[in-house]
This record gives sequence, C-alpha cells and structure tokens, in this order.
Amino acid sequence: MQVRPKNHSIDSLFSFLLLLIFCLFTLLLSGMGSTIYRNGTAYLNENYTSRTAVAYVTEKVRQHDERGAVLLTEVEQLPALAFRDTIDDEVYVTYVYFYDNALCELMVPEDREPTAEMGSRIVELSSLSIEPAAGEDLLSVTAAGAEGNELSALIHVSGGISSPE
Repeated sequence: MQVRPKNHSIDSLFSFLLLLIFCLFTLLLSGMGSTIYRNGTAYLNENYTSRTAVAYVTEKVRQHDERGAVLLTEVEQLPALAFRDTIDDEVYVTYVYFYDNALCELMVPEDREPTAEMGSRIVELSSLSIEPAAGEDLLSVTAAGAEGNELSALIHVSGGISSPE
C-alpha cells in the first residue's frame, strides 16, 4: 500500500503568497529604476545644449590660438567670432555666431561677404553671448539652452583677440 502525502491548503497558499510578493517586488524595483533613468536623462538633456555650445566655441578658439587668428566681428550686425585659416595658399574665414535660435558656423573665402542664413546650425540655443573679458586675452562665452539653463566660460586666447578693421 502506497501512502500519499497530504496536501494542505496552507502549502499552496504559502507558495502563492511567495510568488505574489516576488512579483510585487519586481514591479516596484522596475518602477523605481525607470523613474531614476527618466530623471537622469532629463537632467542630461537640459544641460546638453549649453555645454555643447560652450565646448564647441572653446575648441574652435583653441584650434586657432595664434596671433591674429581669432577676431571679434559681425555677420550682418550679429556678433560673431571669426577664425582665419590658410588652406592651399588661400585664406578662409570661419564665422561662429548666434542666429535664429542656434549656434551657427560658416566658412567662406576671406574676400567673400558672409550672410547669416548661409551658416550651418550646430546646436539649438535660446541665447549666446561672446565678448571680451578683462583684457585682450580673455573671452567670455555664455550659452543658454532651450530649457533656460545657462553655462558660462572664460577662454584664454594666448594669441590675443583682434578687433574688426
């Protein structure tokens, strides 16, 4: 004769409750994880545009940091930074300026007159300020992203900043 163990309802109930607690804990943990991820990406997106603009202008200045290569000028009455480059014995000027809610860049031969709409959009911004600060070798750059966050930097230009002629 074979003896079968008795199944108590408490055994089934305990297994079911353990599974239910595990499922609830998993849902709670994934909900917390998605909230943390959403908050982190929102923070990064808020700061992306202003950081990108300031880093871009800083890198352009560093690439052209020699005497007479960095110039504060205008493109159609808009404040701009100009950088001179010589390529195959021809002089080109790269303009970096704020136009139509974006940081723009335009590279043209030196003898060609630039227009603002010709430039390539680099990053969307709500404002950009580029001006000399405390002497001829410091440049103040302030960028505000579309979300309203603002970032400023002082850039040292060892070659000096030229003014328009």
